Amino acid sequence: MRRALLFLHPETPSIMRPTLPSLDGREFDIAIIGAGINGAAAAQAAAAAGYGVIVVDKGDYGAGSSARSSRLLHCGLRYLMPGGPVTTWLRHPGRFLDAVRTIKRSMAVRSELVRGRKAGLKPLRMHYPLFADGPYKPWMVDVAFGILGAVSDGKVALDYKRSTAAQARADNPFLPFLARPERVASIASYTEYQFDWPERVVADLVFEAVRLGAVARNYTPATALAFEDGGWTVGLRDAFGTGEATVRARCVLNLAGAWVDQVNALNSRPVARKVTGTKGAHLVFRLPDSCRGQGFAAMSSKNRPFYCMPWRDLHFFGPTETLYEGDLDDVYCDADDVEFLLGEVRHLFPALKLGRKDIVSTWAGVRPLTYDARLPMGHRSRRIYDMAAEGLPGAFALTNGSLGAHRKTGEDLVAALAGRLGPRQPGPGLHAQRPAVDDPRAQHVVTLEDYLARRTGRAWDADRGLDGAPEAAAHLARALGWPQGKADAELESFRRLADHLYGVR
Repeated sequence: MRRALLFLHPETPSIMRPTLPSLDGREFDIAIIGAGINGAAAAQAAAAAGYGVIVVDKGDYGAGSSARSSRLLHCGLRYLMPGGPVTTWLRHPGRFLDAVRTIKRSMAVRSELVRGRKAGLKPLRMHYPLFADGPYKPWMVDVAFGILGAVSDGKVALDYKRSTAAQARADNPFLPFLARPERVASIASYTEYQFDWPERVVADLVFEAVRLGAVARNYTPATALAFEDGGWTVGLRDAFGTGEATVRARCVLNLAGAWVDQVNALNSRPVARKVTGTKGAHLVFRLPDSCRGQGFAAMSSKNRPFYCMPWRDLHFFGPTETLYEGDLDDVYCDADDVEFLLGEVRHLFPALKLGRKDIVSTWAGVRPLTYDARLPMGHRSRRIYDMAAEGLPGAFALTNGSLGAHRKTGEDLVAALAGRLGPRQPGPGLHAQRPAVDDPRAQHVVTLEDYLARRTGRAWDADRGLDGAPEAAAHLARALGWPQGKADAELESFRRLADHLYGVR
């Protein structure tokens, strides 16, 4: 039986992963299904508000879409790019207003996180070229940044600057590598922020919720949902087949991301489709030292935002955006993704002469966008669904909750629940009785991959965590008492997974 891994100071109490038998028959105010960035944020907000919370995930915390994004705290600029001519906003003013509301949330969270020094954010300088024959004119970009500034609180500067072509030729690190640099009319530059690894943000939120009194379990899929006797019965199962439990909750938050529709289907009453999944794939390269810490934003041949982003001492290109209807549990950068991205990289920066042999690693994820029958690629606005109108009182679902706006989304979800649950008084929390552990990275670790990918972030290094994997496996074996065969199996499993999820097709 797999156990939670905890690296602790001998005198420091731990936050233990509860067993399923200990949960069977328990009652909560809120059951949260899905412990990605939004599930974790909602659990923390709800526990802080005094509600009784259980949060579960069928995998590890933050192992789904939260781990597979472009890892940016977006200022919201991309939402002002309609994916077509600017006149799209004139034909669809409602979409423009949705975009403005979304960027207002993005800017508010950007300010909160940056000023609070939370989430391991790193500043980076972004450069966006304006081509003489491009889709966006300099004045349009000036207006877009004017909108961003107008909806912000002004406490975290965008540091927006637009350089002339002559200035860019003198000091922009990317210009020498661009295709036909003479087409550049000017370059817009601004400050963006990047999550070093968002999985750690998820885990920290989950463990903060636990310290406030919530119950959390990873590798615990929900197997049944039923509304009966004025509340919800939620069936739970251990992902490795070691036990089952049933809990009761007054409300259910379906925050399963790309899996939202699958979770809704656990209930016998039919519910309208909520999610359209689009795939975002990325390629990682090592660029010249002059580009280190600098990012580049452009438009792809599909007229969608396309980035060259610094990542530690590397850079990644992407993302793609294609409709995804495949296996949500097996998302990786396939041969078509590699071919498309390589074509875009060569088109954008031909002088770099990058090819397949230069790819360091890859990754891909699925965006849980809002389903709209009129939009085959989904709607980019966030939606909180109160499913009482569909015969599911006390059940709520979320689509398109962004990585950057997670704290605001968590607060909004708790506010939506308050109408049904009523207010609670925040308690003193459990900090005095259950202090933070010395090594929070190791809490609730179940597999070697948990530790390397989501507690330490080593899987995102140039070696994909492989160089340190044997030492990590041996360390976990000593801590957990694994026999040598078990440690060897975990090591081999991680090697296969690293090759599958982060390798090159």
